[in-house]
Amino acid sequence: MKISLKIFPSVKIQLLAVDFLIKWLNFCLGFFQKVLFYKKVLNPQNILIYKVGNIGDIVCAIPSFIAIRRFYPKAKITLLTSPGIKGAFGAKELLSGVWYLDKMKIYYADDIDSLDKKKKFIKDLRGNNYDLFIQIPDDLANFRTLLRNMIFAKFIGAKSAFGFKIRTIQLFKKTQVDYLFKKTEVENLIEILTTNGIYCEKSEFDFNILEKSVEKINKLLNDFKFNKNDLLIALNTAAKREANKWPTEKFLKIALFLKKRYNAKIIIIGGLSEAAEAVAIAKNIGELALPLAGQLTLSETIELLKRCSFLVSNDTGAVHMAAAVGSQVVGIYSVRNVLGSWFPYGQGHKILYRKFLDCDYKKEECIKKSIGMITFDEVARACDCIIKELNKN
Repeated sequence: MKISLKIFPSVKIQLLAVDFLIKWLNFCLGFFQKVLFYKKVLNPQNILIYKVGNIGDIVCAIPSFIAIRRFYPKAKITLLTSPGIKGAFGAKELLSGVWYLDKMKIYYADDIDSLDKKKKFIKDLRGNNYDLFIQIPDDLANFRTLLRNMIFAKFIGAKSAFGFKIRTIQLFKKTQVDYLFKKTEVENLIEILTTNGIYCEKSEFDFNILEKSVEKINKLLNDFKFNKNDLLIALNTAAKREANKWPTEKFLKIALFLKKRYNAKIIIIGGLSEAAEAVAIAKNIGELALPLAGQLTLSETIELLKRCSFLVSNDTGAVHMAAAVGSQVVGIYSVRNVLGSWFPYGQGHKILYRKFLDCDYKKEECIKKSIGMITFDEVARACDCIIKELNKN
């Protein structure tokens, strides 16, 4: 990670403390891994990848999944994953039918909410005789969670395992956000594989987009009278957490600006909870706007983002889907995470954020304050920059 700006001695001490603690915790995890998995399987034929999370987490892990497949082309690869509660979106909706996974095993929080259920869960997995267990760790995974997962890998009978790495701790969070800049989640996960001998020449993304999804997007765009010369811009007003949302009235102002200056066609996406505000934005814009929040599957959303000139969005899974299909992003980010870590992968994105605030970065009101400080003018300039680059090509 890079340290930005010249720093005071007290700040440097805090950052050194963070770095030392992360290294010490990872040393301890490495020790336990060597004790539990002292034998290394040189040519694993049955691999279990463990990666939990929602849309953004899974999209950022796709290059790692593909790298594992390319490194072990003949192995049977299973993804064990959970989006958390039932009804949440994750790998099931994103990766169904992809070529780089042989199987997905999806579970939910209530599937393992008792001791008996946990025992059955472990017993079912144990019967698969996995040669290798690969942990693709969450950015915020802590020591206790990773050690638990390591023991879990042992209990299910995995012969070898790796990937138990702490990358973030909450100690001196404000100092970290103000002074550090991390690689993207995609790059960090690939680095974990490389450290463990799985080499990746380039980061690849691939989705199994259904033909019916392509047909639906074609029809929507035809009805919208879209042609290839139009500037088609997507706005995503959704966010996983309320504090991460840029105000709806500012999204409307940006949409009106893009319509007036560039005669752009605007598509508003998001979940069902954003459907009403998408309709309200579209009514204020007129015939050049199409509200689609709550109307698209993930497959359809990915196909739509592939057709868009760029996306203006809060920090949520949509930015990673757009980046994965080569669309640029104007991202509106808070002080929730160390900067860079959840930025979209690739070049040409414009990411807006605030730091050095006089509030506690762990509190939702501070996170909301940091989002609210991002102005219309900043987002408009970012859109101008991307459009200028697009016109050059």
